[in-house]
Amino acid sequence: MKKKALALLFAASLLAGTLAGCGKSDGSAAPAQPAAEEGAKEEAGAVVADNSEAYNIEMQIVTWGGNPDEIDQVEAAINAIIEPEINATVTLIPIAAWDLANETSRALAAGEKLDLACVFTFGQAMDSISNYTSKNMFRPLNDLYAAYGSDIDAALGERINLGYIEDTLYAVPCVFNYGNGTSFTARKDYLDQMGIAPEEGKQYTMEDLTPIFEAYKQEFGAGHYALSLYGTATDGFHQFYEIDALGGQESNGILMNAGLDGQNTVVDLFETDEYMEYCKQMREWYQAGYINPDVTTVSDDVTSQMKSGNYLGTIGSSQPGGSIGLANNLGVELVEFPLVEAYASTTYASEALWAIPNTCENPERVMQFLNILYQDRDLENDVDSLLSDGLAGVSYEVVEQLDGSKAIVKAGTGTWSQWVPNDLYGNSLTVPKFQPNEASIYDEIEAFNQKIVDDGRITKAFGYVFNPENVSTQAAAVASVATQYRSIVGYGTVDPEEVMPEFIQALKDAGIDDIIAENQKQLDAWYAAH
Repeated sequence: MKKKALALLFAASLLAGTLAGCGKSDGSAAPAQPAAEEGAKEEAGAVVADNSEAYNIEMQIVTWGGNPDEIDQVEAAINAIIEPEINATVTLIPIAAWDLANETSRALAAGEKLDLACVFTFGQAMDSISNYTSKNMFRPLNDLYAAYGSDIDAALGERINLGYIEDTLYAVPCVFNYGNGTSFTARKDYLDQMGIAPEEGKQYTMEDLTPIFEAYKQEFGAGHYALSLYGTATDGFHQFYEIDALGGQESNGILMNAGLDGQNTVVDLFETDEYMEYCKQMREWYQAGYINPDVTTVSDDVTSQMKSGNYLGTIGSSQPGGSIGLANNLGVELVEFPLVEAYASTTYASEALWAIPNTCENPERVMQFLNILYQDRDLENDVDSLLSDGLAGVSYEVVEQLDGSKAIVKAGTGTWSQWVPNDLYGNSLTVPKFQPNEASIYDEIEAFNQKIVDDGRITKAFGYVFNPENVSTQAAAVASVATQYRSIVGYGTVDPEEVMPEFIQALKDAGIDDIIAENQKQLDAWYAAH
């Protein structure tokens, strides 16, 4: 109980920074790092940089598979703001979310210039800082943060801990929701046609979704699929079960039930009964025709698939306004069937983190630019709003201007909101929100985060990040095996009873037991220190 209470207190302290970030704090909070770091942070922002030579910053932006039409205009608008301030310009490099981790590793291994890399966890351990630090690809940021990160510190407070591995800061997290839940998000018009609606207050299971999927297949027939998915190197297990990926890859070990039950034993996800149950259910759905038979090779994103009219719904996050972006892009009303109740974990809170690779040629200027993303500015000069929602008058039209960068907006003629996630940059909780959201959405977000704390829905290991450096060879081998098997067993294209023994043995041959043991050792030490 004592450890659980301490975890709650630590997580609550991070949340305090998050909620303060909704109004962008005054910078009084400081991360709980060793004394030497705290001393350096007292002088945060005190260094005067030499910006006499112009510098172009090459920055990744995450997309859902397509490039927004107005990317050049957004880039120009950002440059008009930052060039007079720090003598820098930015070049935006759009990369599909599912290609990002591989493309970042490829580019950095090849020594290509890259100034700001996005570690996009997507709340599901899709990527992690340790993927790159174990290969010496990211630059330590402690000194740069102390020198140029005063506005980041003001917005994040102790939340900056999410970017540390042990005593070294490697990445700066965006301000994002403290936790998340999941739901099956479906087209209301199709549900109305079938006479189906979510039951108020019910948390649905995979078994509960089956009759809905069956009714859809009977109503719409061949060529129509209940569940929109796309080919990736992972699966959707985390969308139906509570897990804590311990700040890293799920293949490096997890806490089942997210440690919410007080358990602290690191386990191999793929050997759990729950994972086998999940794969069996996906296999049944696949054989029943509820899943596209080409699911592992489909390259269209979920939005494009659902725009075809041939899909009932998809699995998405459950948070205030969470499905509005998809609904606006589709032009239809969506309803949600809740699956997993919202909870907080290191991975969820670290939706996206920003790192400066070792191939960056001017890390001082890049940190100055990153700091600008966390500043409290009016909408027209707010760089994180430009990255999140695009350009006013093109990407969106302002319906109601609120304080600072907060605003209620409606879609413009551009395609930024269709292709670019709007919660990855700076303080994502203060960027414009699209209709039918109303001004109250900002209070709803704050209440959503607070409820997670009030209900004790915080993983026991919140703030812990596994460092695979001691087992880097095994981690690389295991990741390769997981990439080979996860989508085929996790999306139902093969019989899990036949393939899972082969998958598990390949993981053991690759060294997964060594990784689990190392993860447990580090977690036990982390518990002792906290």
